Amino acid sequence: MTVTAGPGLRVGGRDEPVPASAPPGGAALAVPRARSVAEALLAPAIGGPTTEELERLRAELGRDLQAVAGDLPGRGGLRLDTFRMRLARRHPEACLLGDEPFTPSPRACRRAVGSAAVRACVRGRAGAPAAAVAEVLAAGAAEADVPGAGAPWWASWYTGLSAAARAVVHAEALSWATAVFGAVDWTSLPRVPVIGGTDDWWSCPGPRPVVLRGRVDVGVPDGRRLAFLVVGSGHCPDDWRAELGFPGLVGALARSAEAAPSRVVGVWPDSGQWRVLDLDIATLRAAAVAVVSAAATWVDACLERAQPGHRPGGRGPAGRD
Repeated sequence: MTVTAGPGLRVGGRDEPVPASAPPGGAALAVPRARSVAEALLAPAIGGPTTEELERLRAELGRDLQAVAGDLPGRGGLRLDTFRMRLARRHPEACLLGDEPFTPSPRACRRAVGSAAVRACVRGRAGAPAAAVAEVLAAGAAEADVPGAGAPWWASWYTGLSAAARAVVHAEALSWATAVFGAVDWTSLPRVPVIGGTDDWWSCPGPRPVVLRGRVDVGVPDGRRLAFLVVGSGHCPDDWRAELGFPGLVGALARSAEAAPSRVVGVWPDSGQWRVLDLDIATLRAAAVAVVSAAATWVDACLERAQPGHRPGGRGPAGRD
């Protein structure tokens, strides 16, 4: 079993607007909703899994995923992330299209740029998201042609863009950074949070390679545990429990029971909504059931694509970050 750790059920309170910008000095504007989100992230953990419960969950989930993946043609494997989970739940017919090669785009790099900008604001290195995003992009462009400089993955692509296209990249990253920076009262957090950070990975044991990848936007430390923050767009979806449960599950699978995440807080700044999902064993089991269901949807799609004469349709829904 391979694990790599990167950085219950309650509905959050009132739906309130997110500030359009933050004041100078790197401190987020603490509207009531932002303070409530911070309090939810810092609240005492409620009934996390025991070591025995988490080991049993790993064994049962691994067994079920291997059984589903066993129907894949050839020696193929399966990887599930938030985007693929969402696609299987909401647009199963789009799974028939398979995966398209990754192509850099303003939307694809907005989180990477925006996370660096939010870190700079929260740690006092930048006054506001707009200036921070401009500084991150300028630094990446400067490092792009310097061997060994450790330039970010998007830097070479960004330097080849026209001025107009660079402006679109800036706008996408600024929108994301402003939403995240305004979502939390950062001044109320007693310890430095993990912003962006490394994704969580869990590879279940067995002959078929089946890998789960969980991604969150912020991790707030509480002793050995973390509370996760996930920032969405638009309105809070009806399937928000599944949306928040998946990164919580992967985070738990990739850690010991003592270090498993305590909860996932979801914020939808466009509509001012937020939700809290406490990660007790019942919630983790429900998330595991959803993972097996999504895996079966993807396996069925792979089998259909492998049929002679299969012709894929048009492009599926956009939205991978």
